Amino acid sequence: MPPASQDPSCRRCGRPVRLERERYEVFEGMHYVCFHYEFEHDSSRSNADPDEDCGVPGCPLEPDGVDAPMLIAAVRELAADWAGGPPTTWEHHSLPAYLEALAAWLENNERHYTNLGHGMPRNATEAVVDGLRAATVYE
Repeated sequence: MPPASQDPSCRRCGRPVRLERERYEVFEGMHYVCFHYEFEHDSSRSNADPDEDCGVPGCPLEPDGVDAPMLIAAVRELAADWAGGPPTTWEHHSLPAYLEALAAWLENNERHYTNLGHGMPRNATEAVVDGLRAATVYE
């Protein structure tokens, strides 16, 4: 990658890559949006309209806002874990400890997604749901 003083160029559109510099190589020398349209958008379904959400998480055309049903389901699932008392599968058995683990995971979650081989979700709800679940065991 070029030195920090020089922004690398996107191999698809030719414009400088500034915001996603740290993931320049992951996105094969492109902006995230260029990468998405090059490799994911049209391949996610046949005859995908470039102006329509393709359904791939992180699609730039994904509707903004909170996916309330996804978030509600995750919170209810976690609450159900406590139906018989503190779950043995959870590392944290107090609300303060759980919330501290959640904060720590949200602060460091980029490493989690990198280890999985993809970038952080563009959908904030998905990232929060991942964090709610991860905080049950995150130290």
